[in-house]
Amino acid sequence: MVKTLSRPLSQQQNPNRGEPIGQPRLDLLEKDEVRAKRPSMWNIILYNDDYTPMDFVEFVLKTVFHISTLDALALTLAVHTKGKVIAGTYTFEIAEQKQYEVLLMAKVEEHPLRVEVERA
Repeated sequence: MVKTLSRPLSQQQNPNRGEPIGQPRLDLLEKDEVRAKRPSMWNIILYNDDYTPMDFVEFVLKTVFHISTLDALALTLAVHTKGKVIAGTYTFEIAEQKQYEVLLMAKVEEHPLRVEVERA
């Protein structure tokens, strides 16, 4: 036996649920959007010492921080004259990783280069 439909399919009742099939769920559209906050930024500070060669500091700035040769030379001279310089500003995880890379390079080359991460 064939069952005839008295209403269009969009108005038919879903046998598994108590609500019509065609009705949109408006409660999902009414919720507030969640806004992501910008991550806090952190500075990587290089400190001057009397033992680390300027060539090594310039090399570190070029390889780890991807700074051009002229800018790396300018920052190397700034750290030599001022005592400290900001090498870069990154999110915490990236700043921490770059600090680790610099410290590892300094340890391998046996230089006492001091690098710290502080909030920007």
